[in-house]
Amino acid sequence: MFNHYNKYNFTIEKPSLVLVKLVNIIGMEIATLVNEQRPPGTYEVKFDGSKCPAGIYYFKLYTDGPSENGYETVTLTDYPGKKFRLMDTQEILVL
Repeated sequence: MFNHYNKYNFTIEKPSLVLVKLVNIIGMEIATLVNEQRPPGTYEVKFDGSKCPAGIYYFKLYTDGPSENGYETVTLTDYPGKKFRLMDTQEILVL
């Protein structure tokens, strides 16, 4: 998407602690857009990038729990000692 307003759609298949983070091209976290327990379903997150410098950013979707189906497992500073799966990454362009 080539504007300040972006949306990210995602689906989770089982109840999970869900985090959606926005990071810049060098991996620095810009914002946490979702940080809550969610039931299974499809969701949409809207992001207004008008206050961000122009550039490439990424939405990153994490859910809690052990690694499944080859998903990368990471520890996040929000929850030290808890494992999260990186479920999806989507690139956006903010102009």
